[in-house]
Amino acid sequence: MVPQKANTVDHINAIRESKNKTSSYISFGVSLLISILLIVFALRPTIATIIKINKEIKQKKVVTSQLKNKIEALSNLDKEFKDSKEKFDTLQFIFPENKAFTLLLSNIEPIVSRNGFELLSVNFDSYDGETYTLAPKALTPSSFRVSIKGDSTNFLSLLKDLEGMPNYPVLEATSFSNQKDEDGLSNYSIVLRVYDVSRSNFYE
Repeated sequence: MVPQKANTVDHINAIRESKNKTSSYISFGVSLLISILLIVFALRPTIATIIKINKEIKQKKVVTSQLKNKIEALSNLDKEFKDSKEKFDTLQFIFPENKAFTLLLSNIEPIVSRNGFELLSVNFDSYDGETYTLAPKALTPSSFRVSIKGDSTNFLSLLKDLEGMPNYPVLEATSFSNQKDEDGLSNYSIVLRVYDVSRSNFYE
């Protein structure tokens, strides 16, 4: 009978140990689940913040690179402007304001004389636009008529020199008289298209 009592006690102890282990496992599982939930909910904002910061860093790098390129481009333009400043200063003589063609008038007579012609007259007129349909925003075309007298030998050379003047005139039309004077010279009329800036103080 004694061994039977011992077995009963062992069974009771085993059941108690099993219940204690089950309770321990449950407690451990609950603790582990709570820990996992805490870690997930605690790390999620941190991870999201890290991703957001990395994205902002990449965007700032792109913006920084673009700004660097723009600064380099502006520096290059500033250098080009300084190198070409003298050319820009003479631009108002090439395309003057309000038809003040000083540079054109100072060059016309030497060119005509160099080609063996005599300058009779020059005059400006409004442009009719028959052969020129473009409408530039800053420049306004005008007609520039030159009357000369001479031999036809160097006439083509004269036309090339006229179009090569610094005001960039464009040949519009030419005409000549069949009647010659006592020296055998004919009268010629040359119409050129020149440009001026119609707006006052455009270069200031």
